[in-house]
Formats: sequence, C-alpha cells, structure tokens
Amino acid sequence: MSAMRPAVSGIILRLLFWLPVLLWAAWAWGWHYADFWLPVYERVLGWALPDFAVLHLGIALGHEYVFDTQVITQNALLVQGQVVQAGLTVDASTPMYAALIHPLVLIAAALVWPLAGWRARLLRLLLSLPFLMLLEAVDVPLVLASSVTDLLSHTLNPAADSASWRVDWTRVMDGGGRFALSLAMAFAAAQLHQWLDRFARARKRVER
Repeated sequence: MSAMRPAVSGIILRLLFWLPVLLWAAWAWGWHYADFWLPVYERVLGWALPDFAVLHLGIALGHEYVFDTQVITQNALLVQGQVVQAGLTVDASTPMYAALIHPLVLIAAALVWPLAGWRARLLRLLLSLPFLMLLEAVDVPLVLASSVTDLLSHTLNPAADSASWRVDWTRVMDGGGRFALSLAMAFAAAQLHQWLDRFARARKRVER
C-alpha cells in the first residue's frame, strides 16, 4: 500500500493542475470541436434513422449551446399502432457539452496517469483517438435518433409511451453512461498502450 501512495498522490496533483486547463480549453474551443464532428453525426444519424432524411443538423444557441436537428419521414411509418405519413418533420436537440465529455476524460487520463515521460503521454493520446471517434459516433447522433423516436412515439400515444419499460439510449447516456463509456475507453487505450509497449520490448530483446 505504501508503494502505491506516491503514484496516487501524483495522479491527484496532476489532475488538480490539468483539469482547470482542460475545462478552460473546452470553454474556449468547445464549439469548434463540436462543429468538427457535425458531418460524422449527420452520417450516423441518417444510418440510425433509415426512414427519415436529415434536413438540418447544427449547433444552436438558446440558454446554452445545443446540437439541433430536424428530420423528415421519407415513407409512411407505423408508430404506436398509428400510421405516420411521409413528410412529417420532427425536431430534436441535445446539449453540446455532451460531445466535450469524451475528449476531456481521454485527455485527462493520458495526462494524469503514471507514464514514463511526455513521449509516452503523446503516444497514449494518439492511441486514444480511435476510441474517441467511437465514442463520438455512439453518443450524440444516437441520442438525437433516440430523442426523435421517443418524441414521435410520445406525441402519437402518450399513455403507451409512458407505460413503456423500454430504456432508450438518451436515458442511458444521460444517466451516467457517457462517463462510464469514456472511462472504459480510457482503460482500453491504456491496455492497448501496454500491449504495444510489451511488444516493442520483446522485439528489442529478439533483435539483441
């Protein structure tokens, strides 16, 4: 236990230093980061809602920045026992900060975890990029898709919708799933980093 205390203390100190910096960066450049992902979000949203066409997906400012989308039914749909004609538009939104949680967690993990120097931290950040792409693809666009289907279902038959035991993706992510997934991907990046480090060491031993 005593051997672990310096490592834990180092993690806490680095977190206390870097977290305010990362939060400031998210505040200063968060909009640009979120805007960068809009084409990916639109493609995933179209895949998640095959019976809809995406008319608009962007960032809007109300009392806070939100991802705002409008979709339209391309074909007649059967929802809650009722027929929805083609041409019906549905609007949905989700807070923009949802997109910023994943990079904050992954970057913080790379900066505060006990690693041997900055080269190792930079490598950890690079290895985190595929996991970041996965997180962004399964969060905001699927939350918007879930909101669209929930809104349509609730509008057509509120009683049936409120009685449903279905847990949608929005509730999962907003209920702590977003942080849980980010932490899981941070550990996955750490595991990948360990494997690559072991492989590099083994290769050096063989070359000698």
